[in-house]
Amino acid sequence: MEAAVQSLLRSSEDLKAALEVEVTQPQEHGDLSSSSTDDRSRRILAVVSHRMDYVGGEEGSVLIIKRTPGHSIEDLSVEVVYPISGSFSFSVAQARRTTLDLRASVGETGATLGQSRTELTLTIKYELATEIRSHTLITRDTRKLQSFTAECRRLKDIFTRNEFDADFSWLSLYTQESSLKSFSYPIDLRTVNIPLHTRLSPASAGLPGDDAVDISIVRENWIYNKAVEEASTGSSARLLIRTGTFNVNGKMPSQDLSPWLRPTKRDSEKSGWISPLKSISPLDILLNPIDEQVAGNLGASSATLAHASSNNNANISDPDLLVLGFQELDLSTEALLYATSTVKEDAWVEAILAGLGERGILYEKLASKQLVGMLIIAIVKKARLSCFGDIRFSSAGAGIMGIMGNKGATAIRMSYTPLAQEISPSPTVLTFVNAHLAAFDEMVERRNSDFHDLSRRLVFDQTDELNLNSYVNIASETSRRTVGLFESDVLFWMGDLNYRIDLADGDVRELLSSSPGAGNIPLLLKYDQLKTAIASGKAFAGFSEHAITHMPSYRYASNTTSEDSLRYDRKRKPAWTDRILHMSAPSVRVTQHSYCTHPQITMSDHRPVSADFELNVSTIDKQRREIAASELYRELWGVEQSSKTPKIKLQPMTLDFGKVYYRRLIRQTLSIQNDGQIPCVYRFVAADAEQAICPQWLKIDPVVGLLRPGELSTTTVTVFVDNSSASRLNLAPPRLDFTLILHTALGKDYFISVTGEYQYTCFANKLTRLIRLPGPVRTMKSPNDRIHARQSVNAPREIMTLINWLMTHVTDPNDLFIGPLEESICMNIRECLDTGDQFPFPQSGEGRGPLATAIASILVQLLDSLVDPVVPPYLHARCLQMTSRDEAFELLDEFPPESVNVWISLTAFLHYMALQKRPSQSSTDQADMAERLATVFAPVLLRDDSTGLHTPVSPIGKRKFLLHFVG
Repeated sequence: MEAAVQSLLRSSEDLKAALEVEVTQPQEHGDLSSSSTDDRSRRILAVVSHRMDYVGGEEGSVLIIKRTPGHSIEDLSVEVVYPISGSFSFSVAQARRTTLDLRASVGETGATLGQSRTELTLTIKYELATEIRSHTLITRDTRKLQSFTAECRRLKDIFTRNEFDADFSWLSLYTQESSLKSFSYPIDLRTVNIPLHTRLSPASAGLPGDDAVDISIVRENWIYNKAVEEASTGSSARLLIRTGTFNVNGKMPSQDLSPWLRPTKRDSEKSGWISPLKSISPLDILLNPIDEQVAGNLGASSATLAHASSNNNANISDPDLLVLGFQELDLSTEALLYATSTVKEDAWVEAILAGLGERGILYEKLASKQLVGMLIIAIVKKARLSCFGDIRFSSAGAGIMGIMGNKGATAIRMSYTPLAQEISPSPTVLTFVNAHLAAFDEMVERRNSDFHDLSRRLVFDQTDELNLNSYVNIASETSRRTVGLFESDVLFWMGDLNYRIDLADGDVRELLSSSPGAGNIPLLLKYDQLKTAIASGKAFAGFSEHAITHMPSYRYASNTTSEDSLRYDRKRKPAWTDRILHMSAPSVRVTQHSYCTHPQITMSDHRPVSADFELNVSTIDKQRREIAASELYRELWGVEQSSKTPKIKLQPMTLDFGKVYYRRLIRQTLSIQNDGQIPCVYRFVAADAEQAICPQWLKIDPVVGLLRPGELSTTTVTVFVDNSSASRLNLAPPRLDFTLILHTALGKDYFISVTGEYQYTCFANKLTRLIRLPGPVRTMKSPNDRIHARQSVNAPREIMTLINWLMTHVTDPNDLFIGPLEESICMNIRECLDTGDQFPFPQSGEGRGPLATAIASILVQLLDSLVDPVVPPYLHARCLQMTSRDEAFELLDEFPPESVNVWISLTAFLHYMALQKRPSQSSTDQADMAERLATVFAPVLLRDDSTGLHTPVSPIGKRKFLLHFVG
């Protein structure tokens, strides 16, 4: 019996207990009788557990299984499915009926024939929204009954502990409807945005992992995406959303809110700031283009913050939806008891509509949710009102004792369904969170904890749109299922998040007020607690934030006596406490057009912040998607149980990348074709469990795939050598050899050879190695080619070549800061440094500016690529103690010998540049140029210790130390 039941299950489900029973009906006097005396009354009760691949948990269900009359025990079908959840219960009692023991021998007496046998009744109950369904069954097998009840109790205990993670969508395949239940609500954004291969079981060559579970995961993902693709109409809907956050400090509306509410052509420019890096210098460090490409293809945005959109100043139309979050709406003591008055909310709604001016008549309030001082309001265009529905609310406190309402969050969840003719479009779920987290600089860990706590506690009651007749069992569970924040297509998180800047108050104010003004914002953001939390994964992992180019929104002074020159309160360090972040599924294209503060609104100690988003949502035929999913499930079902072996054909089996250069991207493609008779799931695996799938300089996209028989796919294999991989390759033989391993689930491994010839570079080396090179680095035959230490040069030839060219050809220091950079020129310069060739010389003066900019940029890149910075981190604190030029020069005696000559040569060049004076230039301009040069070079020369062994020092102190030599 157990083997027959197990054959019905997927490999991701385990049979925990099986029990033969009879269906009964109550008779007069409370006795029980079988509904029939043949196979039609017999059932099998099965307790089944499911392993949840992405959360590592377990869920259970009871299946009532029936035999097909007249067939063997192997011919079973699932009749009823009950999730073991809070709605599930059971009871056991003695049966109230007498039966004959038909096993009695012929010679036994009549008394024996009338003897009672032990029979127990098992009653299973399941609570639906409007009724309680029950099944009363009879069994005689007490041993298996004990096993059945023990497993039910165990699995119900697991559900009770992990109620918010409960899913039960896996049960859909055991009911009459096999369509993908996950279409009823979006997949968790934290799951859908991570690379698929990271969700699979650990595997390596010869140790394939759990192939059956991996097939299930890949199949679910493939069917979901394929069904959406087949149901796409080819058109898309455009939705404009303006979000805003404002800590009003207990104030009632007293100013015109229109700057905050109405997008204009140049929102970011009105804030007084423009994109910082391009305003002072193109001497930025290049990003790895593969990481951007692969992240985009895989939908992974884990800790990378969004860069400024090229459309930042685009002309934005009136938004279709405004969602505004307020904090500190009410600062009274009574408000901590969750006061329910809507007086202040009504006043702010009225102020919002008034702030929209003559366009206010086009809008109306869609929804709102308040928790004491936190209020979130959604305002919608009346013309779009019919597109929004299924609006739900949630709130949670995170303040005093974790329950009081002085901190916490309110949230609104809604579905957006674009207008369409002839089809029923699939809705897009939008969730908006307005949060107020713990205050004060030192409470960063509490803020991180508040984020995770609110992420767990902010849930929405959800009613799935399921057919209760055809999907009765799952619907009974999910009709009251709660969904979390991340079960959305797009999630916006805004509010006074209260993250501060980990720098001394004086440094923050000096950087904000000193030249070059806006150019200091990126430097300050390196010390921003929220960006640090995202990068480390401690909080808001996977969220994106538009590049910040505006002044800190907190804390402004309430009167002139307590304000500094920028109007910030002298008692509170300025910070970007008010933030707007978002996370979206790959199926929704989100473009952010603006992100700025509005200094015109001065009623609070915070300045309101706004962000404009444009969503492009593909129009999906909901019915076609459901049908496609069901058909694909039926087509791909049972791969794990197939007796046939998956087969693939690869072309080519060897990928030769030829010469591989530093920071030059090379791509090749690999064709994979399913040459077998069954669907095939494949994945690239590592040679052993301790290794990565491929070396750092190699990337594969995609890493995982599914092919139906005869289908062919293309995998892109990309080589790109960045600083990290170059620092290793520079010390290794030039021949690149690696073997990619492609594993077919429930099949064999295939091997693809990757070869190349690495071209040594002067970048990503140590100074001690560069000064001992016998000549240009490209002339080296092996990584050990070097001259004796006594013959080493004073400073690396490559650094001196760059400095000498700039000293000879640049007379106007502004030539160092014009842009944009031309990558082709930079690539040519890097090649000249590695080969010893002469730099290209422009035929006219017009071409000298871009070349000078490129060479200056390469100088910064070379210095920043050094394995160890020019000034060792253990000396940084001593550098900041120097109070005069003489003291600073004396400290050079403690520098490593290879660093001293680089420092002297470079600072002499910078000093020379700062002294270059044009007829119209004043001494103040010269000081500004020195400051400008120090801003660019100080963070590179005194680069922070990446190992964490040495505490980072003040960026202002680094500048001041460099200015002792440059100013």
